[in-house]
Amino acid sequence: MNADADIQVWLEQVAKPQPAVIVPWVKSSADRILHYQVRTVKVDSSGTSDMRGAGVVHVIAGVPAPLGRMSVSRTGESECHVDLILSEPGLPARAYHFACPG
Repeated sequence: MNADADIQVWLEQVAKPQPAVIVPWVKSSADRILHYQVRTVKVDSSGTSDMRGAGVVHVIAGVPAPLGRMSVSRTGESECHVDLILSEPGLPARAYHFACPG
């Protein structure tokens, strides 16, 4: 989990078998509207897979909010990471980097 003073961000793996389903979550100490961009990159012997998504989420103070779902199939030699950018009007964007779970 990555945490700033007022925002927590983490990944959850919903299914253990392949392909795994990954859900990024955000939780805030205050109500806010966040714009988000999610990018998942997987590199293995077959090449590179790059998935992207974006949206807006209304976060209620203290209540975790999911930021979509992604299906990722991994092998032992694959490398995978998730980048998440959160932004609010008038404030600097916050960037988070995670290794894919599993």
